[in-house]
Amino acid sequence: MKKYLITLAVVAASGAATAQSSVTLYGIADISLGLVNDGAVRQAKIDSGTLNTSRFGFKGTEDLGGGLKANFLLEQGFSLDNGASLNDSQDGQTKLSQMFSRNAYVGLSGGFGEVRLGKVWSAFDEMNGSANAAWDSALSPSSGVFYAGAIGGYTSNPRNSVIYFTPDMSGIRGAFSYSLGENKTATVAAGSVAAVNVKYASGPLFVVLGHQTERVDGSVGMKKFTRLNANYDFGVAKLLVGVGRQSQADKATNDWTFGATVPVSNNVAISGGFAASTDNVAAGDIKRKGFGVATQYALSKRTALYAGYRTARITSPVQARLTTSLYAMGVTHSF
Repeated sequence: MKKYLITLAVVAASGAATAQSSVTLYGIADISLGLVNDGAVRQAKIDSGTLNTSRFGFKGTEDLGGGLKANFLLEQGFSLDNGASLNDSQDGQTKLSQMFSRNAYVGLSGGFGEVRLGKVWSAFDEMNGSANAAWDSALSPSSGVFYAGAIGGYTSNPRNSVIYFTPDMSGIRGAFSYSLGENKTATVAAGSVAAVNVKYASGPLFVVLGHQTERVDGSVGMKKFTRLNANYDFGVAKLLVGVGRQSQADKATNDWTFGATVPVSNNVAISGGFAASTDNVAAGDIKRKGFGVATQYALSKRTALYAGYRTARITSPVQARLTTSLYAMGVTHSF
């Protein structure tokens, strides 16, 4: 009888825990047909992730009581045009055969905010695209303009990371992340990625400032990335403005973007803008200018058709002018 009662108690406890837990399969499937010009060759292509990176993932939460929750998320990108996995090339370390290249973390959330540990988007990446017209996509004006110079790109979702999100304090929120390089040797200090952002959102106004510093290892000079983005929603249109700076030793790049997103009707929206960046290097300024525009037509809450155009032009004192472009139309579906 005692064993029977114990068994019933275990089953009841398990049922209670299950009732307070949830696991969700989700994802995005995005594919387009387009005409791509890389400056040397123009060709028609079927591409995955033109508007949204194609991905699938699992996320879950468990209510631990007292406002405390345990959370996890596992997310992998893939190419819908060929079925291949997208192994991460933006984590600043040697590529691995990755099962979940975009996100892989577990954490806790509550009145104190939220903490995540694992492979996560840095606090800088969390805010980086918030002023990017054309929905921060391959059709955005910054594509081929930002992070294409002497400094190069930033590390977007480093491994071995911890990130903390503060609770909302009268419209002000912040985040801080730190990634351990874990590549220390007897003669070289380990690398690291540290990032922070501070956001203010109230009514139609949104402003965010972000900063990231990263070092591949202790023998390489530190890269620094800073960005200030702002949005203002007038109802008939949302204006998007952003400025940024990247630096390393005696090299520096400054950039800006300006755009707008206009809801034409309940299921149609247009977003477009301009972007530019300038490298200040010894050989002379290298300048990039870009324009991008895209439109979405929502067939439902989860499926939309889209089309757009993006071009970028690079001028240099030591090389011939280079112009790239992309025309694309496609479909994106979330599940």
